[in-house]
Amino acid sequence: MATNDTTHTDPGDTPLSDVTSSIDAGHGDGQFAAIAGATIRCFTCRETFPASHVDADRLTRLEGASDPADMVMVVPITCPHCATSGSLVLNYGAEASVEEADVIHAMERNPSVGNPGSDPTPGIDA
Repeated sequence: MATNDTTHTDPGDTPLSDVTSSIDAGHGDGQFAAIAGATIRCFTCRETFPASHVDADRLTRLEGASDPADMVMVVPITCPHCATSGSLVLNYGAEASVEEADVIHAMERNPSVGNPGSDPTPGIDA
């Protein structure tokens, strides 16, 4: 199921590539990764920064159409070092690595943004 701040669609309706392409078109084509210590690495400048500096209110969640356990979220990010913008793709739930779970937990989220009353990261304690 794709979920962002305003849209809910059927799980088969939104492939991950469509979400990242949409972010790339409107935000930039940079890529980022979760690393140890609740830290994010920018693949453009190779610098790192704390996940706590990321505003994750505009994240998009996806669940696999054939396997709902395939849960990922895509977060638009701008590197504070080189100003590259792009997307961070993270597994959540049972498939999340320790690094991904730490980054998700550390990111800033405001549950009142988007769909009031909905948890932007279900199953993840903030």
